[in-house]
Amino acid sequence: MTSSSFLKRGSVTIMTGLLAIPLVAMTGVAIDLARVWLVKSRLQVSLDAAVLVVARDLATGGTSADGLNLFWANFGRASGTTTVGYLSATATIPVVHNPAPGGVAGSVQLTSSATVAPTLLGIMGIGPITVTGASTAQSAAYGLELSLVLDNTGSMAGSSITSLISASNQLLNILYGGNDTQPHLWVSVVPFAATVNVGNAHTGWLVGGTINQAPYSPSHWMGCVMARTAATGAQDGDDFNDKTPTQASFKPFLWASTYHIYPTTAGIKYGTGNKLTYWYPGDNDWTVSPNNIQEPDQGNTSVGPNLGCPSLPVLPETASKAAVTAVINQMVPVYRGGTIISLGLQSGWWTLSPNWRGLWGDPNMPLAYNTPYMKKVIVLMTDGNNEWYDWPDGVPGQRPPTAPPSGVPAWTADGDADFTAYGRLKTNTRGVASGTITTTLNTWMSQMCTTIKQNGIIIYTILFNNNTAATQTLFRNCASSASNYFLSPTGTDLQNAFKQIGKELSTLRLSQ
Repeated sequence: MTSSSFLKRGSVTIMTGLLAIPLVAMTGVAIDLARVWLVKSRLQVSLDAAVLVVARDLATGGTSADGLNLFWANFGRASGTTTVGYLSATATIPVVHNPAPGGVAGSVQLTSSATVAPTLLGIMGIGPITVTGASTAQSAAYGLELSLVLDNTGSMAGSSITSLISASNQLLNILYGGNDTQPHLWVSVVPFAATVNVGNAHTGWLVGGTINQAPYSPSHWMGCVMARTAATGAQDGDDFNDKTPTQASFKPFLWASTYHIYPTTAGIKYGTGNKLTYWYPGDNDWTVSPNNIQEPDQGNTSVGPNLGCPSLPVLPETASKAAVTAVINQMVPVYRGGTIISLGLQSGWWTLSPNWRGLWGDPNMPLAYNTPYMKKVIVLMTDGNNEWYDWPDGVPGQRPPTAPPSGVPAWTADGDADFTAYGRLKTNTRGVASGTITTTLNTWMSQMCTTIKQNGIIIYTILFNNNTAATQTLFRNCASSASNYFLSPTGTDLQNAFKQIGKELSTLRLSQ
């Protein structure tokens, strides 16, 4: 081998070594830049996840703590005392902007930065490198038709109705935020007892010729209706569907006076030669005197043709928080009749069913089932079991409010009960036997829940202050899922249930 060959080989080795230097440098730079890019990407992902939680919690009166914890969990810091995380980058504590700069109410922005200490770039005197990130979320209650079906029966008197009003308003505050309206949000309210008030302006919904002033005088028809059955001019089964009033008309609710309709079986002599009939005091003797009418919702001893009728009519879907709040704040207990939950559920369905579009006033509402990006939801709240109530201080209850004269036998209870949307218990329009009524009412409720869910409507159920195992099971099964059922033994639990539902219904979306 010649000396010139060695010289050529040496030249190649030197040139290869010289060329390797920039190649190694370029590789190192590429690695450093890749680390910077990965850190920036992880920073943005961490901010995106955190801002959703922060926006949700701030909208519901909470703090940003959970969201910031989520940020650090995603950024991968080793402990709660360090800000060093992913790929040894050091991040700043995210700054919460509420509202976001230039944003509208309900917008929240998180900003942060992360510093990367490069390797080869550092040797070259470049670095450290800082990257920044920002993420904005808009809390918005949109795409929702919500019906609040709320128990207004007498057992809700006192602190229970107060807690319900407060909890319902808390849910509204979550959905609406600080605004009176939100895009694509409508809410209806259905106060129910043993009948439902559809509003006395809807006389056109009634069976022809069934409404006139005389039977109610000196009062008037308040707007409650009978359950739609064959005995009331419809068909059996129309009390479980969403037929319109044109398809199945209503009969107006009227609790006829019980004055002088329950005589004794034998006459009673008073004085000499006078044989008079004694009339047992009834449970609604409202024709004794026009001044005797005390309706509605004034207590178990109230009387009148609308006794047992909720004073508040159904509020159809409305976009205004103020309008919904005004109705909720007026809720008062309805002391007579009992609790028939299937009627409340059916009425809530009427406010959401597209079959009723335009009937409540708004020609465009309710929207069609399965409208894109829309949900239909019922929130059902009650504190009691299904019950056909019987006031114990008036015939046909356990005893009359005053003792009969000497020699007149006491009234013997005959198994009858208060007047409801199905009439009296013994003569109810469904022909249900008295002894099976509770089981039947539970079956009716279960049937309504199933039918409503089959139409794509989501149901939340809240059972307040009730420790009956069978009722708890009934409400759990009524809900669309196990997580949609809430057992609330106390007022605080009730508040938390409405708050949790509000959070789930309030949609959070990344806006930037």
